[in-house]
Amino acid sequence: MGSNEEKIRYELTREFRFEAAHRLYKNYSGKCGNNHGHSWHVIVAIHGFKLDDSDMLIDFNDLKPLKRWINEVLDHTTILWESDPMLAYIKESKQRYFATKKSPTSEHIAEIILAKAMELFNNDRIKVKYIEVKESCTSGAKVFPKN
Repeated sequence: MGSNEEKIRYELTREFRFEAAHRLYKNYSGKCGNNHGHSWHVIVAIHGFKLDDSDMLIDFNDLKPLKRWINEVLDHTTILWESDPMLAYIKESKQRYFATKKSPTSEHIAEIILAKAMELFNNDRIKVKYIEVKESCTSGAKVFPKN
């Protein structure tokens, strides 16, 4: 009997968390215009059609570089749009920050993490399917690569 490998698409997910504040300043007038924090929840989904020599799509431990990057770059930072006037104060007071090209919405933070995940994991056998970023237990964004 032949292998079903060509007929099956495998998908796995790994979840990470980080703590960060943000505020929505660019063209926004709602309550999230105030600086506020979240316990962010990130899900990375990887998919592919061929398992490795250990019969895994990818070892879950091999996804840890994304968590390390999140910890080094985003964890316990204030995430602000690069033109937000609050950024000057954050820099001046020597606090950790991450400046974004767009408003630091869940959608944009997911885009940023997606780009890093694709850089780390995409190869001939596996691809990042999506990144989901939740800023609360009821609200989040999921982004997919174009291809």
